[in-house]
Order: sequence, then C-alpha cells, then structure tokens
Amino acid sequence: MASTVSASTLTVTVTEQITLNNASYNQNVVKTISGIRNYSKRVYTVAGSGINKSHAIAEFVPLESGQKYSIEDLRYFRLTNLDDRNNITIALSSASSAAGIECTPKSSVVLFDKRVGSSSSKSPIATTKSLDTVYVVNPQISGVDVEVVVATK
Repeated sequence: MASTVSASTLTVTVTEQITLNNASYNQNVVKTISGIRNYSKRVYTVAGSGINKSHAIAEFVPLESGQKYSIEDLRYFRLTNLDDRNNITIALSSASSAAGIECTPKSSVVLFDKRVGSSSSKSPIATTKSLDTVYVVNPQISGVDVEVVVATK
C-alpha cells in the first residue's frame, strides 16, 4: 500500500539574544530538514530511582518496527527536561560506546545526525557509530517529565 503522507520540511530555529555593554550579539541559526514523513512528539514521566538507573526512551534499529525508529531515516531528535528543579543525564549509546550529557531543568539535547562516539581518554573521538538507544537517568526520588521529538524521513 502506498503512503498517504506527503513529505514535508521541518524547520528548527535556535535564537540567541544577548546585549553586553550596549553591544548586541543576537543570532538566529535556522536548520531546514526536507523529506520528513514521520514526526513523533511524546511526553514521558521518567520514574525516580534515587540511584543511577537508566530508562530507555528511544530505540533505533535498521528498519522501523513497532515502537522502534529507523536509524537510517532519523533526521532530528530532541529531548527536553521539562522539570523545574532536577537535572537528568541523557546517555546516547551505539553498539560499542556511550556518551552522556547532563540536562538541566528546562534545557534540551538536540541531534541532527545519527552517529555518536566516545573516548575512554582525553583524546579526540576518532570514530563514530550509529545511535541505537537513548537513555535517561533520573537520580531523583520523584519522577521527571521529559519531552521527546523524533523526525524521520
């Protein structure tokens, strides 16, 4: 059966506004992503564990299946910490590595690419691999709400 969804263009805009000593450093960065056919936006409550227990929020596989997204079709990913007070950690994993980013309240992690890498030392990352899972670690006792947006072609 042919798809009835027409591809569309996703536009993401990052706006920075600041004035220091009467000098404006404002900037807009606009990224357009064409060919988007699937757009998923969900809010999850990540249970608090009081320890560093990870929760899989999004999984990526070669071909879309059930609740798993196609890594080949991934064009945009955003995870936003909707909490007012608590930090979370976002772990981006591939087949053989993982990288973590602390996400403070009301902040986001945005990906425009499907490849991630890490290094066990202070050396530069030499290779990257396809993202396979995004985890959220909520070390708080109470739950934290996160918003997840995934756009695929």
